[in-house]
Amino acid sequence: MATLRAIHGGRRGEQVAVLLNANAKSVNDRMRREITRFVPEEDVFFSRTLDDARAITREVLARGYTTLLTGGGDGTFVGYVNEVLSQCMTTGPVVARGGAVLKLEPRPVPPPKFGVLHLGTGNSIAGMTGASPRPVGVVEDILRARAGDVRQTHQIHLIDVDGKLAPFTGVGVDARIINDYVTVSRKFRGTPFSAFGSGGPGYLLAIAGRSIPAVLLERKPANVLITNEGEPAQQLAPDGRPVGRPIEKGEILFQGPLRLVAAGTVPNYGFGFKIFPHARKAEGRMHLRLSALTVPQMVRHMGAIWKGRTPRTGILDFLTQKVRLEFDRPMPLQVGGDAEGFREAVTFAVDSRPVELLDFKATA
Repeated sequence: MATLRAIHGGRRGEQVAVLLNANAKSVNDRMRREITRFVPEEDVFFSRTLDDARAITREVLARGYTTLLTGGGDGTFVGYVNEVLSQCMTTGPVVARGGAVLKLEPRPVPPPKFGVLHLGTGNSIAGMTGASPRPVGVVEDILRARAGDVRQTHQIHLIDVDGKLAPFTGVGVDARIINDYVTVSRKFRGTPFSAFGSGGPGYLLAIAGRSIPAVLLERKPANVLITNEGEPAQQLAPDGRPVGRPIEKGEILFQGPLRLVAAGTVPNYGFGFKIFPHARKAEGRMHLRLSALTVPQMVRHMGAIWKGRTPRTGILDFLTQKVRLEFDRPMPLQVGGDAEGFREAVTFAVDSRPVELLDFKATA
C-alpha cells in the first residue's frame, strides 16, 4: 500500500468521478473499501439501475467533473457514455447579455473524458487502454487519473445501433452466445456453483453447451442483404490491404448466407479476443466483419482469429461508415455486449462525435 499512499498524497490534478456498477461481481465490498479508502466518498458513485445511472450522470455533469471513470465492464461504459452524450446534447448554460438574463437556451456542451477500469466481465475498452486487471492496480489507475498522471488519450467514434451507441455490435453467432451466457448465468445464480456460470467459465459453458449445438442444428445460415448507406466503403484483404474499388452509397456491399455480421471501432470484444484487427485503421470508420464459417471451421481457425489473424476463406472485412442489414428471418442482436432482442433489419452507423478515453499505458 506504500505506492497507493504516495500517489494519494500527491496533488489532485483532475476533477474525477468514479462511476461503479454495484451489480458487477468484481465491485465487491473489498473493492469498495479500497477505493473509498483513498478516494473521497463524494467522488464515488454506485448504480444498480438505468434510473440510477441517469441521475448520477445529471449530478456529475452539474458538478463539472472533467473525467469519468467507469467500472463494471463494457456494459457500464456503454450505459454511461449514452447518458452523458444524450444529456450533453440537451443541457446548456444560461444565455445573458449586458448582465441581463434573457433565457435558458439548451445547447450542446463538450462531454468529459472517460476512463474505463478493468472491472466486470467484458473489458474490451479497458484492455485496449491498458487498465490494470489487478485489484490494487484498479485503485492505482484511479489515483493516477486524479493526480493528472494519465494525460495521453485515445479518441474513438462509437457505433449507433437504433439509437444506442457502443464500441462494437453484432448480429448472429456472437449475439446468440451472449443470450446463451445470460441463460447459463441465471441457471447457476444462487447455487454453490455460481462461479462456473459467470465470467470466462460461464462463456465457455454457454458456447459448448448451447451455442454450438444450436448452430449445428440450424438448417442453414440466414440470408442477408447489406447496403452501403454512408460514405464509400472499402473491402480489405486478410492482411488489411484494400481490395477492389470503393463501394459507393446505395450499392450492395454483400448479399448471401452469413452466420455473423459484426462491427467495431475498437479491436477487441473482451478476453483479448481481437475480432476487429482493422478497427483503428481509418478515422470515422468501423471494421465490418462478415462470416459464413461453419462450426468446424470456427473451431479450426479460432486461435488465429482470437489473435487478430484472418483466415483466407469464410470471412470478409470492410471499412464502412454506415450500412443497412436486412435478414430473411429474425436474428439475435447484441450492442456493446448486451443482448438486444431480435431484428430482421438494423442499421449500423458511426457516430460523428468522438469520445476521449484515458490511455493508462502512458505516463505523464
